[in-house]
Amino acid sequence: MINGVVGGLAHPLIHIGYAFELDSRIVAGEALTLSAVSYNYFHEVIDKLKPPKSGSKSALTIFQDLRSDDRLPLLDAPGVSNLEPSVKKSTDLVLSHYDQWLMNMNNLEATIEELFDLTVYLYGATHKPDQIDFDFFLLHLLTAMHAIRMIYPHLNDRHLAEHILLQFFYFASILYIAQLRPQINKTLIHDYKLDDSKHNWDYVIERTVNTNLAAHCHLVKVVRALRDAEAVYGVKDGLYLKTAVKTIDNVNTDNMWVGGPTNPRQLNVLKRE
Repeated sequence: MINGVVGGLAHPLIHIGYAFELDSRIVAGEALTLSAVSYNYFHEVIDKLKPPKSGSKSALTIFQDLRSDDRLPLLDAPGVSNLEPSVKKSTDLVLSHYDQWLMNMNNLEATIEELFDLTVYLYGATHKPDQIDFDFFLLHLLTAMHAIRMIYPHLNDRHLAEHILLQFFYFASILYIAQLRPQINKTLIHDYKLDDSKHNWDYVIERTVNTNLAAHCHLVKVVRALRDAEAVYGVKDGLYLKTAVKTIDNVNTDNMWVGGPTNPRQLNVLKRE
């Protein structure tokens, strides 16, 4: 069943994390149910995943290589309906990139940090320079990595911990392709200017829980994951705080997320000519 946790847009994995955080048997039962019903075509690849064979590149570099690989198909529109075709048609190509990831096998906590930061950039640094948007499907990668960070201390089997990280990296690669491989521009986060009044988590929390943003659970989960990450990984030139402030100051509550096939607004994605 562990090979089903990234199915269903990684909701089983996310809810397993919440089960541990809340110490809740009810949430754990729900998470196991999600794992059972989400066991899908991904397992055909995930069951056979091994550690990368010739690692020499960071996770972020691998995704930049996926962006520029013109052998991968150019899809018409983003959406989860692209996931299965991407698995069926692009597995060998994706695994050729996967095998170049320099995964830190000796320090899985460092690997978790690397993958978490990758998901921050996928979420917050892939919009057009003049149009700030956030992809609904890519945000699940961020909350899934938060879940892995919560689950990891409870895993006594090192091989199982490694395999969860490997399947996440593969799944993230496929989802990135399904969402039309938006350009990752780190400066869109690092160069984001914060007013002095917003340069703290008090501002973020106040805006998140005491305005109408509180009704949007995905936003709350993203902001919380970012805040908790800074407490563990450090400030990093404001990586997590800037992403959180940019989120709460730019989301449109009437149409909060992009990334579906019918949304006229899209990230800085690859498109057919």
